Amino acid sequence: SCANTPGSFSCLCPPGMEGNGFHCRDVNECDQNSTLPHNCSAQAFCFNTNGSYFCQCQDGYQGDGFICSDIDECQVATTCLKNMTCSNLLGSYACSCTMGLEYSEGTCVSEDVCRNASSNCHPLAECVHHQGSFYCHCVDGYVGSGTDCSDVNECSQSINKLCPAFSHCLNTNGSYMCDCWTGFQNNGTHCQDIDECETGNFTCPVNGSCANHEGSYNCTCDPGFSNNGSLCSDIDECSLGLVQCPNFSHCINTVGSSFCECWEGYQGNSSICEDINECLYNLSCPEYSMCVNSNGSYLCLCDNGFSQMNDLSTCNHFFLFFSCLFEVEITITLDKPETLTEYFSTCANSQHLSTEGF
Repeated sequence: SCANTPGSFSCLCPPGMEGNGFHCRDVNECDQNSTLPHNCSAQAFCFNTNGSYFCQCQDGYQGDGFICSDIDECQVATTCLKNMTCSNLLGSYACSCTMGLEYSEGTCVSEDVCRNASSNCHPLAECVHHQGSFYCHCVDGYVGSGTDCSDVNECSQSINKLCPAFSHCLNTNGSYMCDCWTGFQNNGTHCQDIDECETGNFTCPVNGSCANHEGSYNCTCDPGFSNNGSLCSDIDECSLGLVQCPNFSHCINTVGSSFCECWEGYQGNSSICEDINECLYNLSCPEYSMCVNSNGSYLCLCDNGFSQMNDLSTCNHFFLFFSCLFEVEITITLDKPETLTEYFSTCANSQHLSTEGF
């Protein structure tokens, strides 16, 4: 609303609103910390509206919401059933059976009804009061007339599966139980696979590995091994021709594997073997010789004018080999006209050679 003032004016928010007059917003009077608290009765509910609120008495009370008084339900004869006494309470009421009777399913019946009838019910049935009389009802897990009760096989009669996946349903007297399959365990809500490989509850042969799968496990031989019944035997890749080694090499089998080894005099890797030039590594050939490389080996060849001795470790000059001292012995025989001439030589290496004609 607009209020005139000397030389000016002011704007005021209407009741139930707050603001500067130009902008007004609703005040929730029903809020516990409201700036404009409501005036509803303690036995009433407050309902906020735009710019206002209203009060409504709670159930069991009557009034305009600002003043609420208790309703005496017991003044209405039909509030409680026959054989019951009505007791008024603030905002409510209570019904209780008269002396000698007990409450059962909305009515009061004699305490002796089921007590006298218990012998008529099956041991697995219970007596139920009903409209001043009784009937026998089989307990949960059993079915029948009440005078005759038999076990219910929940496992065979259940439309929906009672047990979780990977489990058996086992019927019991009056109930059932779920038992997880071998290789599974109950975690409280379902049957969970047991990882035997992780728990160590497995038996695999030497050189074999455990592989878990749902409900069990199996053993697989490690690379380089093959299954031989209950064992993992080494695969001889060399004899089976499974390994292609390069030229100038041979295959060597090992436990679970194999490798290629270059022949003596060769070097390389699994893809190539090359000749080693031993002459480049200062090998000790004898004096007066030269080193000549060959495939996989080398030779020491004596220089011209030198010859290799029997032990193949030295080269000697021809002069030393054939330097001999010659002696001539002339014998004249008196009874023969001819002359016999023999030549003897003694070599410098202490070998005695006798050659005719020299």
